[in-house]
Amino acid sequence: MNFYRFCLFILIATTSHSLFAQEANSNIFIDANGQIYVKVDAPIYFFVSANNERNNKVLIPSSDSLANPMHFDGPGKHYFVYNNKGERIRYLILADAKGPKPKVKVEKGLLFGKENRFYVDIDSKISIDAKDDFSGLKQLYYSLDGGQFNLFTENISFNKEGESELKAYAIDNVGNIGDTSTFKIIVSPEAIFKIDNIYFETASARLLNESSNNLAEMLQLMREFPELILEIRAYADARGSSESNKTLSERRAQSVANYLTSKGIDARRIKAKGLGDSNILNDCVKGVPCPDSKHKQNRRVEFKFSLPK
Repeated sequence: MNFYRFCLFILIATTSHSLFAQEANSNIFIDANGQIYVKVDAPIYFFVSANNERNNKVLIPSSDSLANPMHFDGPGKHYFVYNNKGERIRYLILADAKGPKPKVKVEKGLLFGKENRFYVDIDSKISIDAKDDFSGLKQLYYSLDGGQFNLFTENISFNKEGESELKAYAIDNVGNIGDTSTFKIIVSPEAIFKIDNIYFETASARLLNESSNNLAEMLQLMREFPELILEIRAYADARGSSESNKTLSERRAQSVANYLTSKGIDARRIKAKGLGDSNILNDCVKGVPCPDSKHKQNRRVEFKFSLPK
């Protein structure tokens, strides 16, 4: 087994002793300040020696005679107290039990992100990072679309339209491996959401109160990502004349735009378009009898998000 020799400088000044550690794998880490971190449950031996007698090491025994090597059964602060000719020497050891959790950051081309889904423009770049509250981050690994895991060393580029699955995990400085996180990366110059549950009064552009929850979600996106440009597209079903349907859809699109601007969104970021019955989603075209449930599929509002060009 390898020996890891180190000095706790804050203690050396008063005790003139050094502390040594031994372990089979990379389960011990000493930071730039001399603080010692160990992996919970790792079998570790500790030795102490005088500074001028580093080859004359003495094993620090556990209070339990059967517990050598020592194991730390819980995370947090642990102390060794060693009596040397009446002098009590105390060492602080921090035990780390949990691996880091990775997170994704879009360095270039972000449309918006929601939870673990990121909508990005073509030629976007993504980085991965992780934070460890104890021993610190050592390495990050990632996989794209079910491929093998690779060490993360530089930003990942996404150059083609489509959806990718990015998986990542992280290892801390004492060997804890964090859970693998999965992220969806949707690459497109624009992101379109079809919202069915935006309600208006019959044959009117007046928004009903039931629409507020869905509009609140769009409002949050506009506030969180102030660089986004929004195009509101309102559609009608095929009943009635195409001219009246287009006029009504224009008024409804503008009504949604007015709602967002009334909540503080800059009107210059919003464009309202009424497209009438120009894009019927099912077979309920003019002259075809359909139940209202099918006509309802065509009465919709779409939100198209894009970045300024």
